[in-house]
Amino acid sequence: MPVKEKGADMRGNNQTKFSGTKAVGVSILALCLLAFSQLLALLIGNMLVAGGMSAVTGNIFTGILYAGLVLGGVWLICKKMLKIPVTDFKVGKPDLHPFWIIAAFAMPLLVILVYQLFAGTWQQSSMEPETIKRLVAGSVAYLGLATGIVEETVFRGVIMSSVEYAWNRKIAVIVPSVLFGCLHIEEGMSISGMIQVVIAGSLVGILFSLVTCYTGTIWYSALMHGVWNCLMIGGLIHIGSAVDGTAWYNYVLDTDSFLLTGGEFGVESSVISIAAYLLFAVIALLLLSKKKEA
Repeated sequence: MPVKEKGADMRGNNQTKFSGTKAVGVSILALCLLAFSQLLALLIGNMLVAGGMSAVTGNIFTGILYAGLVLGGVWLICKKMLKIPVTDFKVGKPDLHPFWIIAAFAMPLLVILVYQLFAGTWQQSSMEPETIKRLVAGSVAYLGLATGIVEETVFRGVIMSSVEYAWNRKIAVIVPSVLFGCLHIEEGMSISGMIQVVIAGSLVGILFSLVTCYTGTIWYSALMHGVWNCLMIGGLIHIGSAVDGTAWYNYVLDTDSFLLTGGEFGVESSVISIAAYLLFAVIALLLLSKKKEA
């Protein structure tokens, strides 16, 4: 049974305390839950599509199942294992924060707009209507909403909260964010590519962590994460030095500078995206500081 003591919780409630060992164990369990849920959702979704379900419906179903498995798993961990409310992992009913709803759309749109300052051309891929429907369904339901909810529940909900309950908020913001960045390293990447993706992943992780700290819930960081995925990596829009035939629209840059293209990982690790992460992270930090002073 976790001990309760007075602390600086996101909503000013009594704060759960974990030992370091418990925090690490819960974090590993959450990562295993993410991996298992993803594999199971994809397996079931693919089986249903192979059995006759449309690819559009399959993508939507897979996204719902993926998010549902993780949220259900976190609920079981809280209720049956840790004996704490799910709100201790920031998965409760959110208060209204209109600014962060706007920011969720403003951040990727700002990045796309800034890229228009650099020479390039827009190209639309020739796709069948059914292919476009499948692409949009996968982008919105799976890569967007489901992945945003799942990764924020695990990293900002379970892992960040567990680390904070064992140590402090500063460590909780930084360590899981660096882990988040490291887990985006892909096989075959060069050392420079690894460094670039870890920096970008850590910064966006810090941004999402600060948003969660300010709002007291994972839902706004999940919205930001989901909208970003949908617009920037879901196949609706691709920005790079070459055409991606699987993307609906391409903005093909005249330069192949890794600073602008994001190198091996893509636009998410470009200096434009990193600048956007920093901008909104600073805003979140200022709002959080102002909230503490109030």
